[in-house]
Amino acid sequence: MFKLKIDPAKTQTGTIPVTNSPLSSYSFDRNVKKIADLKFYRHHHNIWLNAIVLGYIIGGYLLFLFLITNNIWWSNLLGVVLLAHTLTWSAFFAHEFFHNNIFSNSLLNIVFGEITLFLTGSCYQRFKDLARHHIAHHVHRADFSPFHPFSMSDFLRSLPKPVQKLIVSLEWLCIPAVNLLFRWMIALAPFLSQNRQDERRRNAGLLILRGSLFLLLAIYSPKAVILYFLSYVIFLNVIQFSECFQHTYSAFHIESKVPKYSQEYDEAHTYSLALPKYWSWLSLPIFLNNNYHNAHHRLMSCPWYLLPRLNDELYLKQYSQWIPVPKLLKNYFHYRVYRLFQGQGNVEKTAQGLEIDQFAGASGMSFMLLRKPFDWLHLS
Repeated sequence: MFKLKIDPAKTQTGTIPVTNSPLSSYSFDRNVKKIADLKFYRHHHNIWLNAIVLGYIIGGYLLFLFLITNNIWWSNLLGVVLLAHTLTWSAFFAHEFFHNNIFSNSLLNIVFGEITLFLTGSCYQRFKDLARHHIAHHVHRADFSPFHPFSMSDFLRSLPKPVQKLIVSLEWLCIPAVNLLFRWMIALAPFLSQNRQDERRRNAGLLILRGSLFLLLAIYSPKAVILYFLSYVIFLNVIQFSECFQHTYSAFHIESKVPKYSQEYDEAHTYSLALPKYWSWLSLPIFLNNNYHNAHHRLMSCPWYLLPRLNDELYLKQYSQWIPVPKLLKNYFHYRVYRLFQGQGNVEKTAQGLEIDQFAGASGMSFMLLRKPFDWLHLS
């Protein structure tokens, strides 16, 4: 049992909403259109398109192993980029499986969802639990923290100073140490926690299996393990960036009662990542269209390949919730250490649009991370 102490005076929620009144009424942005019928988009299934992407994900992962285990530098470089990309798409496809947006058969979504979680190293939590937590995020229009009523920042401050310095150093180097730490905490939680004891055999088997595969890879090619880690760091940064600025929701305990938030509130606290016009085609290869986040929250059953079309039907080009990616990239790197201990900052709505200079972005909130409380930690 771990007992971690923090200074109550430094306790933060880690979330600073645009407004301090979550239940106050909002007016829809005047640039939001109304669509009479959304049936076309709801659970639309393009079997061939989804099969091509799944084939690329699995095939790319296997091809990566060949590319990084030889002594040709350009092959190694290509392998790093390929793995980072297939892991990123695998994560976004896991998100699609949460919403049953790939197959009409729920069982197939679960099976392939578990496969994508295994490929991304997110398999130490059950797919059904991750899906339930993510759907709760949509339904309640809120975020959920395993540290509530405290925050991730409180947890980090409670760690020994040498550990804090190590985390800060790694994050400064753009190695997502907090994300990696949480992944290990989730993997080991069944052995330390009371609320996940039934997952002990499952996680023990997965740890042995993945550990053995990495050991075999290291014996065959030590360089390949280093290249894998490099790809994984790139992948985590892409996913973290895509999620970092999507919301300014309040955070709650996953099992707690959440206030009833309106759709207007959801629109006002959700943001979409806007690429420059001449780079807009990158929305698909980089984000799998997940940057159309307001459209996704408006209709979570709309599949990834129809989100640009849905977005165009829902919003005018001057829609206020679009935030330019170049500005967000600047904030992402500028605040990479600040956000860990000071929260995500704030967004202000002005007559000229959104003011995001102080928008540091969220950290530790991810659809790939389980929100069950770490009940073996005692923050006080």
